[in-house]
Amino acid sequence: MCGGCHETPRDGALAGAMKRRDFLRLGGAGLAGAALLGTAGGRVLGQAASSLFDEFESAAAEYGVPRGLLMAMGYVNTLWEMPPPEASDYEEAYIHGRGAYGIMQLLRNPSRDTLGRAASLTGLSVEELKTDRVANVRGGAAVLADIQGANRPAGLDGWQEAVAGYGDTELYAVEVYETLKSGASATISTGESLRLPPQDVEVPEIYLAGKADYRHASWHGAADNNFTRSDRGPKNVDIIVVHVAQGSYSATIGWFDTGRSNVSAHYVVSREGRVAQCVRNDDIAWHAGDWHYNRRSFGIEHAGYADEPKTARQYRSSARLAAYLSKRFGIPVDRQHIIGHRDVPGVNRTCPGRFDFSKYLRLIKQYRH
Repeated sequence: MCGGCHETPRDGALAGAMKRRDFLRLGGAGLAGAALLGTAGGRVLGQAASSLFDEFESAAAEYGVPRGLLMAMGYVNTLWEMPPPEASDYEEAYIHGRGAYGIMQLLRNPSRDTLGRAASLTGLSVEELKTDRVANVRGGAAVLADIQGANRPAGLDGWQEAVAGYGDTELYAVEVYETLKSGASATISTGESLRLPPQDVEVPEIYLAGKADYRHASWHGAADNNFTRSDRGPKNVDIIVVHVAQGSYSATIGWFDTGRSNVSAHYVVSREGRVAQCVRNDDIAWHAGDWHYNRRSFGIEHAGYADEPKTARQYRSSARLAAYLSKRFGIPVDRQHIIGHRDVPGVNRTCPGRFDFSKYLRLIKQYRH
């Protein structure tokens, strides 16, 4: 184990974790000797100086869910960071406004309300669940346990359906179980280092219907009412718009497939460099916030957050995709034709955040030849 690094063991559901009754019995004196925060009503929220590892452990023990599973979900969601509520507040017809909150990405939008469900299950307020890390982790554990129901499998593989239900897509379960299988580690912005060792799990398989236009992409079609069918050709398209998703790969794809989101992009690129196509090249995705730009552009989403640097794999994979689109549709490789979402007139957004366009353009030119 690394110095100052919190590590979860290789095990099944709750090896070494406290049972719920023990968690409640220990109260203010037990958990690492930390003081406990309370609300005006006297409810315990969490530990004053607790680590994120402790927060995962405590929530897992209280609700009878695997600690490693909660950690894998948090890593897929936000790389164990706690984004501010405004990072993806719900905003109608805004491509990044999913209404997803905290490490556990509790949702509140017209299609889903796991945030409200967490409030009901925990007795915590919606505001606490949005803004307090301890509360957010606890809320996510409560929702996962509620989805699973009374049957609590001893092994991690028995939670696959509940995880898919939590993320509202089987692709989310794939991402979470890939993370469990490979393991994960990170030093988060608070300075804490966490490590999730590789687990002995099966990664779910999903059936993909349809073939993508881009041969290196998988087809994950957006809902029919989230884009406009068209027959665009090289004469009609001359711009690539770069976005940051303000969320994970699977969550972004799932949002485009949600009938009431009214948004989509042509492609989504994961942190690991995999590519999904959600809208056909000839059709018009609803991503730019401006109809004129939608009609003449491709939208490429990148998993992650505006203040999160893109990975080397993400840059390379996205640049290969952009090179393919540039070559096929005759799009010039310059900053007038390969732009950020913030460059669309009237948008007034920070998207795509920390994105190195000089590096990106160099890679596109390299891959075009």
